[in-house]
Amino acid sequence: MNNFLLSAGAIGLLTTAIHIFGGQITLIRPFLQTDLAHDIKGCLLVCWHVISAYLLLTSCLYVYAGFNPQPDQLLGLELLLNALSSFYILFAVLFIVIGWIFFNAQVFYKLPQWVLLLPIGVLGLLGTGAV
Repeated sequence: MNNFLLSAGAIGLLTTAIHIFGGQITLIRPFLQTDLAHDIKGCLLVCWHVISAYLLLTSCLYVYAGFNPQPDQLLGLELLLNALSSFYILFAVLFIVIGWIFFNAQVFYKLPQWVLLLPIGVLGLLGTGAV
């Protein structure tokens, strides 16, 4: 077992649940009640669900790789896991940078998504031995 990858997967599954269920209540429902045009709502709703799918599938991949740490099995996944982990780190940085533009130092609690995204990326890289 690779505990770094399993931890990344577990945090990812938690993040997925928070995104799907918590975000649906606090963000999506109010967003759908706005007066924005339907094409804008539809496009942004698709983007929301693309992120849901990404979170779920990548989390499952981390868990799978965590339970199958033999080098010959992991080598085919190593590049993919490193890329996905790098994306998670980039997503965290984007939340901080873009959030800083809108909220300054309040970004750290106004847009706290980075708190879950950053550890997934770092644990993923640790799990593959990239860092």
